[in-house]
This record gives sequence, structure tokens and C-alpha cells, in this order.
Amino acid sequence: MFSAEVNYSYTTLYPTITIRNHHERRLFRGHLWAFSNELLEIPKDIEPGTVVQLVREFDKKPFALAFYHPNSLISARIISRDPEAAIDPDFFRDAIKRSAARRDFLLKERNAVRLVHGESDGLPGLLVEKYNDIITFQITSAGFEARKPELVEILKELYSPKSIIEKNISHLRKLEGLEEREGLVFGEETDTEIHDGAGTRYQVSLLKGQKTGFYLDQMENRTSLCRYMPQGGTVLDLFSNEGGFALNLARAGAASVLAVDSSQDALDAVRKNAALNNIEEKVQTFKGDCFQFAGECREKYDIVVLDPPSLVRTKKEIKSAERGYLALHKHAMNLVKSEGIMATASCSHHISRDMFIDLIRRAAYEAHRTATILEERGAAADHPIMAMMPETEYLRYFVLRLG
Repeated sequence: MFSAEVNYSYTTLYPTITIRNHHERRLFRGHLWAFSNELLEIPKDIEPGTVVQLVREFDKKPFALAFYHPNSLISARIISRDPEAAIDPDFFRDAIKRSAARRDFLLKERNAVRLVHGESDGLPGLLVEKYNDIITFQITSAGFEARKPELVEILKELYSPKSIIEKNISHLRKLEGLEEREGLVFGEETDTEIHDGAGTRYQVSLLKGQKTGFYLDQMENRTSLCRYMPQGGTVLDLFSNEGGFALNLARAGAASVLAVDSSQDALDAVRKNAALNNIEEKVQTFKGDCFQFAGECREKYDIVVLDPPSLVRTKKEIKSAERGYLALHKHAMNLVKSEGIMATASCSHHISRDMFIDLIRRAAYEAHRTATILEERGAAADHPIMAMMPETEYLRYFVLRLG
């Protein structure tokens, strides 16, 4: 599919960017990013977000089209392997339709799904999610920022939503020189009701919600954890956010669930959704720092859930984050009953699988517990990993039994 032997007869429809010898090999293998040090030269007269044609240094043949950025470490993001493709609204409409079609099986199970997952769907720098009858999107590349008006029109045409909300609040926008912004771009409604595959219902306020509106990447992990819930058992959900784990475990048979988070808005949503699911008598909330709570709590639970926000945005933060993760896991393990369950997650790409497992080992040793890995999972199926791009893998999730 990515053979360098294709013979092209072409005209230059776009500005050309030359990739240095040998650096094109990674791109031919399927990676979508060309970095600034891989370009023969970096033209400064091409506007950020412009579509460019990538050519090989050794024979000047084109092999892809990409969004270009003269001031970003990621200088080019490939959007098509056809160097003569027409990059117009039809191109993006068809690409979004193909991406969404891959989620048809999920839309039969739940009404909240990520329809476009950036690079993994061949649309670098674009996330699109459907929450019942509301669409949200997030843009992290200058290419899609320049095409935002046509993107909105495409989403209106494809889904006839009641509203479309931009959630352009990612720190990644700053790397492309883009301002953060959030708000309605079409319609008036910002709240709706969604449900997951287990039938747990959520009233979501998408303007107030984290990231792109709701943490859909843990949907399948929340429901699958219910198999370990003993009838009448107890649960501690640390970093509960809006209570996805807490609510599912309460519905699965827990007698009591304590959801802990530092956000009052998140805990208000937990209580509201507990009432929506008729389990309000089982669910309690506590506002506080989860690190401090884990260190000071003396209760023990049948299941403890750790789903913290990312503690590592850059490689420079790994060492300090390791200390935090280690202390958190050590304290949390001491809150699990003998033969109980701990579910733990890391949502940082910079925390590798081996690093995370080592943290679990070290924490278990310091807590004088025996940790057995029962399950290793990642993000839900609507957050796929592109095999040729390890950067698209970020969520690590383990279910442990603690002796």
C-alpha cells in the first residue's frame, strides 16, 4: 500500500515540501507525521494549515498530501496518500463518513460515541463525538482550524444535530499557535442524556464536561469491571469525575459506593446521575484531594478504582509523575480488602506499559501486598490505535487482585 515503486504522472497542485533522504521511510511505512528536522528546508512563506505535497529528496517524486505548519515540531501531517487528491469539502465529508461507519456496531450498543479519532482515522488533529443528538468536536491542527466553517457544515449535513459544540481547549492547540476556545457553533442545546452498553444513564452538560464533553474512552472498562463486583460489596472510586465507574458498580450490586473528586461540579453530576439511575441511596460523594484522601483513609473496600487525569504531558515530567503514581498506588492498595480488586489507569502516552507495570510492582512491594494482573485493557473501540503510530496509544488500564 505504501510502496515507493509507484510511478506518478503528476502536476503540482500544491506547494511542495521535500523530505530528506531516508526520513521518508517511516512515512512510507504508514506514519503520518513529518518533523521539522526531516524537511530539507522549512519555507516560511507558506501559511500554517496549507495543504502541501510531500516529495522525496532523491527523485523528487510526490507521495502524499499533508497539512503544513512552518513553526511546529510536527511540520507536516499526512491527510492523503494520493499526491493529486482534491482536498475539498467532499474529501473531508467522505473521510468523516468512513470513520463514523466504523463505529456503527457501537452505536447499536450506546448513543455516545467518538466518531473521529484523529490520526487513527486518517484525520490528524480532529476529534468528533456524538452524544445522542449533539455533536462536539476538537481541533488540534492548523489545517482543520482553517477549515472549521466547512467542518461545521459537513457535521450538520451528516447528522442533523440539535447542536454542535466546539471543545477546543486542549493544550495541544498551543503547539500549533491556536487559541483555546469553547462554545456553541450551531444550535442552542448543551445538555442531553446518554447511556453506555450496560444501560447506565448519564445526564451530561457538554459545555461543562471535561475534554470533549465526557470520558468516552473508559466506557467499556467501566462496564467490564462489573463482573468483579460482589453483591453487597463496597467501592471507592478515586478521581471519580462524573462517576462512570461508581454508577456502573452501584448498579451491578454494590451496597455502597464512595466517589471522591476535587471538583464540586463533577460530584454534583455523580449525585444527579445516581438519582437518574435510581441508585442514589447507594452512592455517596466526598470533595477533596484524592492523593491526600488515599493517604489518610483507613477504610477498606472490595473494589478501589484509580482513574487520575494525566500527570505527564512531556517526557520531562516523567520522574516527578512516577513519584506521585507510586505513592498513590501504594496508599490505594492498602485500602483494598484481602483478595479484593483494584482497577488502575494511566492516560499519558509517556507512561509506557513496562513503566506502569513496574510502578504497580513497586507499589505492591511497599504496601506488602501481592498483586495479580487479571486484565490488561486500553481505550474503547471508538478510540483505536494506529499500529504504525505508537503515539496514538495513550490509555493503559489494569485490573488487579490484591492478596
